Amino acid sequence: MYKLQVYIPLDALRRVRKAIEKAGGGKVGNYTGCMSWWKVHSMWRAGDEAHPYMGKAGKRTETNEYILQCRVDEEHIQSVVDAIRKVHPYEEPVIDVVRLREF
Repeated sequence: MYKLQVYIPLDALRRVRKAIEKAGGGKVGNYTGCMSWWKVHSMWRAGDEAHPYMGKAGKRTETNEYILQCRVDEEHIQSVVDAIRKVHPYEEPVIDVVRLREF
């Protein structure tokens, strides 16, 4: 089992949630669609060769976005990551995947 976390612009939350669920993420026992998200304030500086979704290359950008978290089993982790990349608007989406220890 994995915990997946992804940073998402405010206007993309719904489509990323749908993509995760359709690809098999967010299942916990007999429940589906199990996800949490919260608003954060983030910043970055896009490199000179970047094509940022928000902001300008070479400039620092600050904005509000969401962090979304869910669990994903071994069978679906790659398809969930691929689904996120397909619908995520960022040039370089930040997707963290951590293996969980079962007790």
